[in-house]
Amino acid sequence: MLSRLLTVACVVGFMSLVPMLADAQKVASYDFTDTKPLERLRPPLPPQPLKHPTTRDPSHPPPPPKPIPEEVGQGVCGGILGNPPILVSILSLDQDLYVFGDVFRFVLELKAVYPARVPVRASIVEIEPRDPSQSYKWREMLINMQLHDEKNKESGILLLHLYGSPDAPASEVSLKVGEWIEMRGKARMEWRNPRSGTAEGWFIRVPLQTAHQFSATAIEHRESSLFYDAKSRQEHRICDYPAEMSSGSTPIYFTVTPKLH
Repeated sequence: MLSRLLTVACVVGFMSLVPMLADAQKVASYDFTDTKPLERLRPPLPPQPLKHPTTRDPSHPPPPPKPIPEEVGQGVCGGILGNPPILVSILSLDQDLYVFGDVFRFVLELKAVYPARVPVRASIVEIEPRDPSQSYKWREMLINMQLHDEKNKESGILLLHLYGSPDAPASEVSLKVGEWIEMRGKARMEWRNPRSGTAEGWFIRVPLQTAHQFSATAIEHRESSLFYDAKSRQEHRICDYPAEMSSGSTPIYFTVTPKLH
């Protein structure tokens, strides 16, 4: 009797997964391998300095108020989202052995954990209205490859910088739960020394002196939208989305050797 109940429970459990498995599918593929970012048609003007009220005694002015991030177009609008809607993973690299500075090719998977829209344009100009009097907003996504060596020191390499806007529907792709898109591109297997400081010892130093074995994962990061005001030609952040950061759980492994002289 017990074995029969366990069998029924297993069947019911498997059947409950069928809709989820059926929905898990690739819906699109994008190749950024030979894509070069283009210059914006109308770059924003620098932010105007904040004006402070004058005082009768200029020798003892009050301390200036702290600028609001949304007013100066920088900073985030809150904490990082705890359950990001997208998981990004490295599906493959073109080799498992590189010389520092080599160009490499990669394939990524961006999968929806919750319904989400993902930017798929490599330049802001692709979402910028041709009409100079039209304002618009956009959101960017950065995808980095996070490296860890045998001593758990780390570094990072930018893989993709993408842009999307609700005002340009073709600049984003809509994903249902379980759906995913594939992205291909190329980058350079190199990174810079970190700035001097207490955390310097945690980072992988360059130039490399010996071969390093690495485990790598992809990390996706995006913040709230930016709004371009056509009248003032200035840009500022809108707090319409919380910042998000996510990564796939399965690392990929390769070796990097010092640059040949």
